[in-house]
Amino acid sequence: MGNRNSKMSEKEKKVDAKNSDKAPEKGKGKDKKQVEEELSEEDKQLKERLDFLVGSLKDNDTNIASSALQKLKDEVRGSTTTMTSVPKPLKFLKPHFDGLGIFFEGLADSEFKRRLADFLSVLSLTMAETGKQISLNYLMKGTREEITTWGHEYLHHLAAEIGEEYNRRLIANANRDELTALVRQIVPNFMAHNSEHDAIDLLMEVDQLENLVEYVTDTNFQRVVLYLMSTSQYCADQDEWLKTLRIAYESSLKQKQYVYALVIAIKLDDVDRIRRVFDIATDPNVLKQLSFIAARQRINLELPEDLQKIASNSLLSEFFLLLQKDLDVLEPKAPDQVYKVQFEEKTKTGAQLDSLKQNLADTYVNAFVNLGSGRDTLMNVKEGQPWIHNLKNDAQVAGTGSLGLIHMWDIEEGSTSITDYLNLKDGFARMGACIAIGVTNTGVTNEFDTAKALLEEQLQGRDDYAKRGAVIGLGIAYAGSAREDLLEILTPLVIDPNLSVELSAFAALSIGLIFVGRCHEDAANSILQTLSERPENQLNMTISRYFSVGLSLLFLGQQDNCEAIIDALGIINHPIKKYTETLVEACAFVGSGNVLKVQKMLHQCLGNPEEKDAGYQAVAVLGVGLIAASEDVGSEMSLRMINHLLQYGNVTVKRAIPLALALLNLSNPKVTIMDHLSKLSHDSDAETSQRAIIALGLIGAGTNNSRLAGIFRQLAVYYAKDPSNLYLVRISQGLLHMGKGLVTIQPYYYDRFLYSKVSMAGIIIFANSCLDMTNIIIEKYHYMLFYLCLSIYPKSLFLLDESLKPLPVSVRVGQAVDVVGQAGQPKRITGFQTHNAPVLISYGERAEIATEEMIPITDVVLENFVIIKKNPNYSEDQDKPRKKTSL
Repeated sequence: MGNRNSKMSEKEKKVDAKNSDKAPEKGKGKDKKQVEEELSEEDKQLKERLDFLVGSLKDNDTNIASSALQKLKDEVRGSTTTMTSVPKPLKFLKPHFDGLGIFFEGLADSEFKRRLADFLSVLSLTMAETGKQISLNYLMKGTREEITTWGHEYLHHLAAEIGEEYNRRLIANANRDELTALVRQIVPNFMAHNSEHDAIDLLMEVDQLENLVEYVTDTNFQRVVLYLMSTSQYCADQDEWLKTLRIAYESSLKQKQYVYALVIAIKLDDVDRIRRVFDIATDPNVLKQLSFIAARQRINLELPEDLQKIASNSLLSEFFLLLQKDLDVLEPKAPDQVYKVQFEEKTKTGAQLDSLKQNLADTYVNAFVNLGSGRDTLMNVKEGQPWIHNLKNDAQVAGTGSLGLIHMWDIEEGSTSITDYLNLKDGFARMGACIAIGVTNTGVTNEFDTAKALLEEQLQGRDDYAKRGAVIGLGIAYAGSAREDLLEILTPLVIDPNLSVELSAFAALSIGLIFVGRCHEDAANSILQTLSERPENQLNMTISRYFSVGLSLLFLGQQDNCEAIIDALGIINHPIKKYTETLVEACAFVGSGNVLKVQKMLHQCLGNPEEKDAGYQAVAVLGVGLIAASEDVGSEMSLRMINHLLQYGNVTVKRAIPLALALLNLSNPKVTIMDHLSKLSHDSDAETSQRAIIALGLIGAGTNNSRLAGIFRQLAVYYAKDPSNLYLVRISQGLLHMGKGLVTIQPYYYDRFLYSKVSMAGIIIFANSCLDMTNIIIEKYHYMLFYLCLSIYPKSLFLLDESLKPLPVSVRVGQAVDVVGQAGQPKRITGFQTHNAPVLISYGERAEIATEEMIPITDVVLENFVIIKKNPNYSEDQDKPRKKTSL
């Protein structure tokens, strides 16, 4: 009993001591006689048989010992157990473990000794101390021939010990070949028994993940690749991240799952791999599906005409109008229908916005609500006085610019409606028309290059406002296109010190948009040059922040590739240097979930610099939201950190909190976030309350959320005497009802695995604009609101036939359920409702086809546009509900 109890865990000792009324002198728990009395007759026989076999194992006759060992192995293999108990043979063999270990050490090297080592390796599963790799050590001294016959639990335990030993040898620079040989035995067993996640974890531990591709089959492919895609978010460094996704890419190509391959190539931001997918795929319908995904990401490829039509987004306007018609929301809505003033409690004074400010708010609300419909209640009305006459000076920019939103994605109609305004003498109206051209063309490629032709002409004129509009329009129209001819046009406008700061700043911003995430050296150098050469009084202007934003967009999502430009910023001697450095790093790691970078951003929030020099702290708060927004765990942790900043941060940090909350929940009106922002919208600090009002608009953008609508009506009454805040409330109401509830500004898509760089750029530009609400959004640069158009996209699902005609197939839409790493075919959605396509899919929701009759032409996440076909294995009995049978 002494040997047995020396190996007992602390928990077992406590239980034995508690249950023993008559403890022996040694205080070791129940004696042997008591234990035997509690055993059933069958268990007693088993124990006696095992004791006898252990005794025979030590016999001098090799045949007897070998026979006893084989019978012991059979007993252990044949035993069954529940999930909560250890097999009885292992329990009864526990007292013999130390004795067998001593016996083993005394044996001479022989086949019997190696077979005994295999058996002791299995016994170590429940008897050896953790952290000492005893099971693995015995196995290394054994035959290593039977390891897969001992069951999953043994292999799982062994895999953990192999990982620990591998890391130990790696540090000691010792040989690891025998460990990798064991891995090659274990991994196929895991892959064959629905434990793909264990196989991947083991291969990652021993740095052999590249060997995974040979084990991927059509039956385990989806579980393997989904697990790789999911774990890539938690990789230790960029090299490991790249390796994980490249292996997922190769596995996808091996199984001819081209949609997965394209999605992973987009995540890797690898144009060559994207082209390779299009070159390898041969099925015309699969190529069409790939083109729809490429269109969402604005990837410019040379494709055949039928595919180019899809990839250019030229079908987007047609399908969006079809969606409005199907949901019966074609009729334009007036701003008053959005405000619902009749439901606002009337105040005694009844102070409202002055007419010019009210007209400006109405113009933006009209544009946002009737977005993409081609019809509205103000600008395109033929009867009465043109609405543009109700707008003065810079408000006319909003008037003519709003036509771009109303005709969004419809180049033909939009150009016809806007061109007349390009010939006006008024510089503000022409500026708005130029912006409208850009907004209409955003994301849509046109063989005639309409936007460039119209806007380049305006750059030749003398009017500075028209030039600004042309520069902004080019940036919006060609965002993400990486066109070198546009760089040649815009670079002189950036580096010329004689031009106005506004024109140069917007040119820098447009360069950042056109080459977003490309790390373009010439583009970066031109912006860096003007930052170093501009005098201090110009860099102090609020508009100069767009030099920093434009430079930062060049490195969007490029992670460690931003280090060189951050070092180069050392030549600038102005507070804008710190602002730019922080923003470049935040943009470079956007959506990465990198914990170290989040901590660095939080560290930036410490201290109390002068308010004029503290801009970088506001950017750091935004950086927390940008980096952590890609997955739920990071978002939740960031929310906790943000609450701490709200309590203990300085004024600059506190004012940026509402925007950070919005970045974490774009078009996702969570009740807790709504309540939090609602409180901040009543804050005594005007800047904080203004940002909270806009943040409420961002989290509700395109959702028509009734609770938010009620909050805005209350805020309209509360701020009836405050023109600035009331103006922002009206703008936020327009955002809430954007596109009549059919669009989203959320950059993440494809189950949050991907984000659109252009969409993210639009959010970043607008968030930085909101860091100076008074001078930018409320006063003369209010047209920065138009940059939100880069993030707007329909949140619909169309099911199409092979000729791209919509099919009214039944679809279930419900809350998405994380099924990564789960065995079998678990339900992917919960709390669903069934509708006929097209359907709306909000943030956090997922769709699945409700009938077995139709299936997608390839495995794909059901969102945006999905091509489907008849299921060749379908029978009518599959869709019939099962009859209930009574007992």
